[in-house]
Amino acid sequence: MTDRRPAFDLFEGYALSNVLAGLEIGGLLATLERDGLSDEIVLDRAPEAAKLLVASLRYLVDRGVVHAGEGGYALTEYGREICADKGYLVWLVGGYGRPLSKLDRFVTGAARYGLDYTRDGEWVAGGAAMLGRADVVPYAVGLLKGIDFTRMVDIGCGNARFLLLACQQFGASGVGVDLSPEACQLAEVAVDRAGMRERVQIVLGDAEDLDRIPGLAETDLVVTFFLLHEVLGKGREALVGYLRELSDRLPPGAHLLVAEVEPPDGGVSSRQWFTPEFAYVHAVMSQILYTAQQWTEALTDGGFEVAEVLRDGMPGGLIILGRKPAS
Repeated sequence: MTDRRPAFDLFEGYALSNVLAGLEIGGLLATLERDGLSDEIVLDRAPEAAKLLVASLRYLVDRGVVHAGEGGYALTEYGREICADKGYLVWLVGGYGRPLSKLDRFVTGAARYGLDYTRDGEWVAGGAAMLGRADVVPYAVGLLKGIDFTRMVDIGCGNARFLLLACQQFGASGVGVDLSPEACQLAEVAVDRAGMRERVQIVLGDAEDLDRIPGLAETDLVVTFFLLHEVLGKGREALVGYLRELSDRLPPGAHLLVAEVEPPDGGVSSRQWFTPEFAYVHAVMSQILYTAQQWTEALTDGGFEVAEVLRDGMPGGLIILGRKPAS
């Protein structure tokens, strides 16, 4: 027996990811982060639920994420470091946990992704919004400060947090489009809470059906975060065709803001965060990822001039600002 047993690192990471994502989805992790969880809050639920919550918190104590004090539980510094990136856990566990648990059926051909099992659109959107707050949004907003726009469309808007932020900060109106009914429901709630009903519209629909998106001819900014690789899943020709059709419908000078993730570089000697897992999850869905250069070439072939390519805070993350030529 050796001291090095790396399978236990994976074992621990799997359990921790599920517990933390479960607490976040259940609405408890945010309270733990902000105020801690008092014994009163922990026990104020059905007996079986209270027992499981206590066991979950004690497990987090054992792993150094939480400490138990007089009257309740609070995050340790290590726990706060983890929670700063909790969106990645929610995105993976909440959004893709079910299809990943069925890999045995996918690899044997007994089931197919998208037909028998699929991702949870609500938590794909929710996790992406959380991880994007620090790792994507500030970089995207920085690029938007360099352009002028009055009407934007967010294709694949998720819970519409970025759409609302951009409309509020830059005084624009906007439309958000998403295929997930759960994400659109969250977006509608967010629009109402922000008091933006007169300026922001949410549309349930397939992003590839541009006929469903109102007002593209008057839109001077299109935002699409982590969506174009799904179009690319149908092949480069389909991606370029989609971009070309989008460009044709926009007015001259309109901008396109794209966020994507590059594939891992294949270097096994260096530690790569996130990108191998991101690439693999999308391989399960028969999707591939492009490099910055490949995205630049596809956008150019699709009718957009690439003005800037920025690497954001997400491992492998790209933000690309394109523009339809003015003439």
